[in-house]
Amino acid sequence: MNEERTGRDALVVGMTRPLMLLGVTYSYFVLEGMGTTVLFLMGNNLLYLLTAFPLHTAGVLLCKWEPRFFDILFRVAQHARPVRNRPLYRCNLYTPY
Repeated sequence: MNEERTGRDALVVGMTRPLMLLGVTYSYFVLEGMGTTVLFLMGNNLLYLLTAFPLHTAGVLLCKWEPRFFDILFRVAQHARPVRNRPLYRCNLYTPY
């Protein structure tokens, strides 16, 4: 029998990859842009906009390793356990108001 190695089908890989923008997922790109903008507005200095480059580089490296890395990370953060005193204060706080 002729044994053929199974290869990646370009159509299947393209359909299962998340939406990418400049090498990172779209959700990370938006989060990175918002974080850099807030830092710039709080610091009132144009040099704070340069923080986008190391953040983006780290995001590109993580997305090359696993394209859905940030989607998995966001999903884990959504389902994290609440703090121990949630029944007492009825919210995720460590101290009462």
